[in-house]
Amino acid sequence: MNTRFIRSIILPFGLISTLFLGMLPLSFAPAKAQANDTLVGRFSKYSSIKAPFLAPGSRGQAVRDVQAALQRLGFYKGAIDGIYGSRTSTAVAIFQRSHRIVGDGRVGALTWEALQSNIVPRRRSF
Repeated sequence: MNTRFIRSIILPFGLISTLFLGMLPLSFAPAKAQANDTLVGRFSKYSSIKAPFLAPGSRGQAVRDVQAALQRLGFYKGAIDGIYGSRTSTAVAIFQRSHRIVGDGRVGALTWEALQSNIVPRRRSF
């Protein structure tokens, strides 16, 4: 084939591709970090003493926060809907057993403490 013809096709295509790829975001880390910061902020308001006891049938923001935390940790695959159903209970029980807590599927003081230690970053003191 004619080299001049090939160059006339490939060069513009390469430039257009490069410009297009340059406009794409290469990292989605800030958006993920923002979502994690939101979860950390909401989660830090719970203490193991004052946190609500959650069991099947519970509803509300605390349930959403637990579902989001379990989803972030890879234990929950369902919708974050604020309804403590069988999926949430199963995910909590699996999380509890993985942290050597009795796997009863209910979120009490020990489970809140374990969730917080995995979600809220520890501050270093020098």
